[in-house]
Amino acid sequence: MRLDNSLIRNETLLYVEDNETVRKNFTEIFKTYFANVITSGNGKEAFKLYNSNSIDVAILDVSIPGMDGITLAEKIRKKSPDTIILIISAYSEKETLLRAVNLGLFGYMIKPVTHKNLMQNINKIIEKLPTDSIISLPMNYSWEDKQSILFYKENPIKLTKNETKSIKILMENRNKYVTSCEIQEEIFEKKDSADSYCNNIVQLISRLKKKILKLNDSKDYFIENGYGIGYRIIV
Repeated sequence: MRLDNSLIRNETLLYVEDNETVRKNFTEIFKTYFANVITSGNGKEAFKLYNSNSIDVAILDVSIPGMDGITLAEKIRKKSPDTIILIISAYSEKETLLRAVNLGLFGYMIKPVTHKNLMQNINKIIEKLPTDSIISLPMNYSWEDKQSILFYKENPIKLTKNETKSIKILMENRNKYVTSCEIQEEIFEKKDSADSYCNNIVQLISRLKKKILKLNDSKDYFIENGYGIGYRIIV
């Protein structure tokens, strides 16, 4: 284990393993590298934890109850292209990994996982993590990805829960357009059939723009509105 606490990363790691003893032992190791380690022994519970936390790294066992590790990885990848995903599987499950070939996995470890192999993979993951969570945006804006905070000229802007979620969705899909209905489904986890044009999101983003421009006394704005195709943030 590492003794230098100054080297512990601030990112959040999700570890899913149904064997309580293994989960406990590995978690102790992960905590020497990451300040925030969230664990679960169930796939469905793990996905709820993923949705309610800002997860940077996910280490998933394939054989877990509720939802298998590959299905969980598919759901995570659908929500975020940036989450680092490492799969742990038994040798007999190697064929199962073919389902994950297009998921952009960081890699996989075959059981039994040795301490050396685990350390090697953790260090490779850390090398891949960004050194700064502040992302520069157009027009003097920036986004602190870890805590989901928007800044204008280094001054934080107070956002509502759904405003924050909207920007986070656009940041996860940065440089490409996202429709109001896609944002609606992400925020509310379902599509409102009574609102076929998803006007609630259109109004939300319109109010957000007015609020930010008024707060900053500026005409500079960072979200592009493509008529008929959605919204996007260029990074």
